[in-house]
Amino acid sequence: MGYIILINQMDLHKNIIKEKEEFYNLAIECYNKIDEEYREECSISSKAIAIVVDHEFIVTPCIEIKLELRSVVEQNKIGNYFLYVNQEKEFVDEFLILE
Repeated sequence: MGYIILINQMDLHKNIIKEKEEFYNLAIECYNKIDEEYREECSISSKAIAIVVDHEFIVTPCIEIKLELRSVVEQNKIGNYFLYVNQEKEFVDEFLILE
């Protein structure tokens, strides 16, 4: 049983690498839907994609996509946006943390 899970995780890992731009674009699209107030004031940079197996607040295994938000004017970090999706790129959860 553990061997099958390992193979599935490795296949998922390969798919994430192959489709990383698609994952980042999905996260940017979702961020733009929720943060209309600051959208023009910040630049977005892709930071990380991770497979989340055990998380305190998210009970299902998923893919975490992290974006860093920076002030366009001052160029300092103003926050992070985290999008969590399942293997089929369906929404699981999201967090916007502004500093």
